[in-house]
Amino acid sequence: MPVTRPTDPPPVDHLARPLLERPGTVRVLLVLGVVAVSFAAILIRVADAPALALAFWRSLAGALVLAPFALRSTDVVDARQRRDLVLSGVFLAVHFALFIGAFALTSVASAVVFVATSPVFVGLGAWLWLGQAPSRRTWAGIGLAVAGAVVVGVGDAGSGGTGSNPLLGDLMALGGAVAVSGYLLIGQRSRQRLGVATYGMWVYGTAAAVLAVTSLVAGSALVGFDAVTWWAILGLIVGPQLLGHTIFNQVLNVVPATTVAVVVLSEPVGASLLALLLLAEVPPPLLAVGGPLILAGVYLASTGRRGGGRVRVRPGSQI
Repeated sequence: MPVTRPTDPPPVDHLARPLLERPGTVRVLLVLGVVAVSFAAILIRVADAPALALAFWRSLAGALVLAPFALRSTDVVDARQRRDLVLSGVFLAVHFALFIGAFALTSVASAVVFVATSPVFVGLGAWLWLGQAPSRRTWAGIGLAVAGAVVVGVGDAGSGGTGSNPLLGDLMALGGAVAVSGYLLIGQRSRQRLGVATYGMWVYGTAAAVLAVTSLVAGSALVGFDAVTWWAILGLIVGPQLLGHTIFNQVLNVVPATTVAVVVLSEPVGASLLALLLLAEVPPPLLAVGGPLILAGVYLASTGRRGGGRVRVRPGSQI
């Protein structure tokens, strides 16, 4: 069986490709994806289950739903692609575990703002592994984002934080941003050669396996929850997982990873508003100062890269 070479044309998702070639369709998909992931924080708060369990079921269901489509595809996964897919799945598992766990410790607004710093780490990753040196604008954005993070962190470390351990929750969300950046960078390269079903099945399946083993080692329950929690888990699967992440994976072969990361910057606004309306959770006071600094810095860092601000992950790049 032939192996896909760097000179081969990228695979075509035959039903999706004609639609994705229309800019309007891509915009609609990105908006739908952002709305879907904005509900993640609310569903996580409603669910009475460990973070590892929520992350596991979300990943496993995504893999199972995509498996029938992946198995019928003509994609050929070679050894290098398998390595990339497994590594991407590990990054996704770490992201889910840290990000979901952060909600038990800090406010919805703080968690989603910190995880939204992923474009900064996407840019740094492009510099370290792709040799794309950041511009002065990018460095300025990184500095601004760091300043904003310090402001929010100082507030959460004092008496103004929301949650049982706001500072630790903030750090976990920041770690989730680092992990999802690796997932995005590797994902863009893999999506140049594989359809979304094949890519998603491998990555979600790997993440589920990692989370299952971690839950077993940690003694964290994966079953035995009440009906409300199972409905919340179903909502996480249908909304943030299948509509959110799968949509982002689908558009990664037509738009750069940084573009996806920047679009997701609107998630903190949506999630914070939903938390205020549905959970009556008021954001910490200093978040009103540090949050805009973080998001403005992320925007500058994401749009200030050399070469038109586009991070391209070529098949031959070492990540």
